[in-house]
Amino acid sequence: MQNPRPTPVNVPRTLNATYARVLVGHVQQVRPESVHLLDAQHVAHLAQNDPMDRCTLQAWHALVDACESLLGTRDLMPELSEQFKPWHAGLMGFTLMTCSTVQELGALLKRFHHLLNDVFVVGHGVTDSRFYLRLDAATPEQSHRLARLSFCIWARRLRWLTGQPDLRLDVSFAGPPPADTTPYRRIFGGTVRFDQADNTLWGDAACAELPILSQDAASHTLLCGQAQKHLALLSHSEDRFMAQLQVVVRTRLDGGKVSLEDVAAELQLPPRTLQRRLEELGLNFRLMVDSVRSSQAQHYLSETEMTLVELASALGFADHASFNRAFKRWTGLSPGAFRRSRATAVSSVS
Repeated sequence: MQNPRPTPVNVPRTLNATYARVLVGHVQQVRPESVHLLDAQHVAHLAQNDPMDRCTLQAWHALVDACESLLGTRDLMPELSEQFKPWHAGLMGFTLMTCSTVQELGALLKRFHHLLNDVFVVGHGVTDSRFYLRLDAATPEQSHRLARLSFCIWARRLRWLTGQPDLRLDVSFAGPPPADTTPYRRIFGGTVRFDQADNTLWGDAACAELPILSQDAASHTLLCGQAQKHLALLSHSEDRFMAQLQVVVRTRLDGGKVSLEDVAAELQLPPRTLQRRLEELGLNFRLMVDSVRSSQAQHYLSETEMTLVELASALGFADHASFNRAFKRWTGLSPGAFRRSRATAVSSVS
């Protein structure tokens, strides 16, 4: 089965909603009286049980800002990494636990990292007698915070999975140093550098062959198969969602009424959830309706003899002039010119 198709670079980066859940849960644990001060949409992530649920990188950064402000800290990443447990990574977490060696774990992270986030892609291997895990930015939309959090989690997890509490790791971060680097030096135990060319975690070459204590070949094969299915579902879920959404909007347009609330109700989603899912695809509701209107208008002009006045009314425009302006913005042609060009094209084929 193929890996998911690359996400277009202009689409906002997303993370598994677990990143938001653990963050809000941490605030709830440390300062429960302050949780109500967070945006309701952020807190709503606690109630989500869908392992495929995502949040945008931008929304996550806003949530980190809010939580750091509430807790009076300038860098939550080292502290937050302590809260992440293997099960927080869902199916991928359990799959990593059944690997045979650290080298295999690195290969699995590279293969399934999209399940965690599409902000980075993972590189791994052994070079110059050293084992490494590298985070490469998928697009120019980078996140120094997420890189720091990821490596802090991985360092803790590697020690736990190998039973090597004193495992020494070096790390280089592409971003600027936080105000206090002491927690990072304590977590990694080796050299910690900031303002570097890339984000890379290093260990001795022998680290690659360290066995995973909870390895289980039979379970690993089964879990890898399930993780691959999740990866395929994730890669196609946006397409399925958009197709379903377009059908609903098209039907509503034919009925002369399109609103976010009505479309969300038909999809059995809260309006805010529909807005968020569109934002994750780099869209908003107005642009979505515009796109469907354009497609419908071209279909009606090509395949029916509806007058332009009838067509404008069917697509929910206030008048014929409004429709003309919108259609020229979509295609560069007036509706009449588009219809004539289509008729000419059909005649030439005949």
